[in-house]
Amino acid sequence: MKLYINPILSAAVLVLTLLSCGQNSNLEYVIENTNDFATEYASLTIPFNVNDFPTYFKIVDENENEIPYQLDDIDQDGAAEILFLQISLDANSSSTISVVETESTPDYVAKSDITIKVRDQKDPDNMQVSDDFKSVDQYTETFDFKQDNGLIFLEGPGWESDLVGYRLYFDDRNRIDIFGKSTNELALNDISETYHERRAWGADILKVSSSLGIGTPALFVDNKFFTIENTGTKSMKIISDGPLRSILEITYPDWEVNNQTSDVLLQLEIHANHRYTELRMKTDLKNAEFATGLVMHPAISEIITKASENYTYGYTWGDQTDQDETLGMAIIIPQKYTPDYKGELQESYVFSLENSNSDIAYRFLGAWELEPESVRINSETDFEVYVNQVAKQWQAPFKVTKK
Repeated sequence: MKLYINPILSAAVLVLTLLSCGQNSNLEYVIENTNDFATEYASLTIPFNVNDFPTYFKIVDENENEIPYQLDDIDQDGAAEILFLQISLDANSSSTISVVETESTPDYVAKSDITIKVRDQKDPDNMQVSDDFKSVDQYTETFDFKQDNGLIFLEGPGWESDLVGYRLYFDDRNRIDIFGKSTNELALNDISETYHERRAWGADILKVSSSLGIGTPALFVDNKFFTIENTGTKSMKIISDGPLRSILEITYPDWEVNNQTSDVLLQLEIHANHRYTELRMKTDLKNAEFATGLVMHPAISEIITKASENYTYGYTWGDQTDQDETLGMAIIIPQKYTPDYKGELQESYVFSLENSNSDIAYRFLGAWELEPESVRINSETDFEVYVNQVAKQWQAPFKVTKK
């Protein structure tokens, strides 16, 4: 028996099926760049409620181009509450994005990541890199870690974007270091050989010593800085891990500093398509003055500092890696923290930050001469332009309106 299929009815069924799969949209947002400068990959957060969104969805712009996104559970209650995405807009322009239902969750290329690997037994011959380290999402130290404890891959957590990587020594140093990258692929999790030598992916490129490295937080008292050293049992946890942004949280209980004891909460956040890390620190210190800065290098004669109505930044540029390659480093501090350059102290270019609530935030970034040619910054002039752009864009976010 031959079946007859009505072509008109079939077309109607096809249209209804497509509509039910979400080729229309009930959720739209207008994104506005009200600034007089264009912005690439502006990072946006939109409140997310599972009851307002389809089970599976994609986001498209006005030309039906798909926009990668991720859902974040920042408060760690088991339910996502933030939709994070990036969008580029010309100066004084706007765009409408739409939420479109799909049959499954889209996959996107990961451009940010956090690496935490640990092991139970110390191996003196393989202190920092070995195949017996296991990946974890959170970790609490088993004793008061000192340098060369040998229990954590890379000596502490590493975080990266497609452009740069960083790490924090998870011991009594608690300082921040840079991984230069010669690839746009994520690399830190797969390091299998010493990272102090140049590899195809890149290398550890900064000598930190007892300085502030890049962006290390500290307390500032009597023209001296005090980094986080003597604490209780500290912990670290991944709050978000890509594909577009990654957030690491570290808790330092009972920080003993300047005859005071304080609990510290530190968050480090990195975004895809960007070099900066945003550092946020909360303590219960009262009317404290904090510090951060950049390591000094003999080849660098001075730090360049600039201030605007909304932010202060300082940067260095020159042959300042451990093998004398060109490296740019910068700190960006919002003016609400009354940033003040204090000069050259303890092998560092030091800025102070004041805040009566003991809650501070700033950004730091590095750019290396051996990055992929397509993203490389080739001159000090271009680096300062880049730093200024990051600062301006941070302090002038896009406006998001639900239609």
